[in-house]
Amino acid sequence: MIAGIGTDVIETERMRSAILRHGDHFLAHVFTPAEIAAAPVGPARDPYFAARWAAKEAVAKALGTGIGADCAWTDIAVSRGPAGEPLVELSGAARATARRRGIGRIHISLSHERNLAAAMVVAEQGGEPNPHRPDSVAAPTTPAS
Repeated sequence: MIAGIGTDVIETERMRSAILRHGDHFLAHVFTPAEIAAAPVGPARDPYFAARWAAKEAVAKALGTGIGADCAWTDIAVSRGPAGEPLVELSGAARATARRRGIGRIHISLSHERNLAAAMVVAEQGGEPNPHRPDSVAAPTTPAS
């Protein structure tokens, strides 16, 4: 059963500007060390971070919280699975929120266009965590109400 959906779109230029203006401090505030380490060098860098920004916003919306006390930026990590598909891993407050809401899996799609990056997320109640990353989303600890 669907527990929540979320979507977000961001202009790549907005991400580039934020990175230029705030540098490593900005990156460390929003992205996990693994996301930063996996970032490509060159012209693909800004779209990479823009897509992950959109993903984090979309996940927070699907959790029903937005970014804040129940879901921090770095509580959401986006990586790639064996076939290159995007995967979401939750930690901290976001993971606790997913557990509380009975969310067992998060499905995500990322898209890039010349000037835009977008993400669409579906949070599934119950279900199994991502088989490629069993700890990707907290399995529910109590039945959903």
